[in-house]
Formats: sequence, structure tokens, C-alpha cells
Amino acid sequence: MKPTTVVIIGGGPAGLTAALYACRANKSVLVIEKTTFGGQITHSPRVENYPGFENGVDGFELGFKMQKGAENFGAETLRSEVLGTELTEK
Repeated sequence: MKPTTVVIIGGGPAGLTAALYACRANKSVLVIEKTTFGGQITHSPRVENYPGFENGVDGFELGFKMQKGAENFGAETLRSEVLGTELTEK
């Protein structure tokens, strides 16, 4: 695998969507999530307003599908807590 070029902290809907698009741009991606991939939406018994699910979808199922979608495009996922970051320039 290529060295990681994008690290996304947070595996909620925004983080997983960013991972999918970064992978589509041929970047190597790692998504780090402290608790459940899919974020807070996984606690919703029914999500009625998400594109592609005309009859609604269970929040946990939606989070799972989003994680698998990002992984199918090549994102790696890691369940871990990020305690800090150190950003440097080349």
C-alpha cells in the first residue's frame, strides 16, 4: 500500500465522505474514529431524509454502509483515540 497521505480524524458521515472522495482522488487514506464509525447518526432508530434510501434507513446500518463504502474505495479505518496532533510542513 502507498504511504498514508490523508489522515481523517473522526469517522462520522463527514469524515467517511471525505475519505471516499480522497480515495477517488487517488490518495491513501486513514480514518481514525474513537467510538463507532458513522458517528451520532448510528444512534438514530430511523433516518428518513438520507439520499438513496427512499423508505428511510436504520442509523446504525447507514453508518456501517458508509464505513464499508469508504473501505471499498481503499480507505483504511482504525478505531482509536487521537490525543493530539503535530502538524509540520515539508
